[in-house]
Amino acid sequence: MSDQSFDCVSCGACCFSTNPRYLQLLPWDASRALPPESLFTENGATYVKFDCGHCVHLDLSQGKAACQVYEDRPEACRAFRAGSFECVKARRANGIMGANVRRREGEPA
Repeated sequence: MSDQSFDCVSCGACCFSTNPRYLQLLPWDASRALPPESLFTENGATYVKFDCGHCVHLDLSQGKAACQVYEDRPEACRAFRAGSFECVKARRANGIMGANVRRREGEPA
């Protein structure tokens, strides 16, 4: 059963965070073709950059939340399931298209 309210491309809530260490790469992510400039290393761990309040791989143009590296997305992103407990939690915390995060950062909703 398909639920339009959990359409990831119109939501993107899981891709928003003000925590710079929100998405840590796992050992098996090493073989993924992620742009090196989109990552940073701290204390031996590698993370995806979230400098702008969301994943740097997230394209928000045209009113969509599209992953630019979908085929090579990290394991944590692959494991995230639309409609799961974690999904609902991210939607509550971050809002659809990161509305709550943008509001905290001072941007209009």
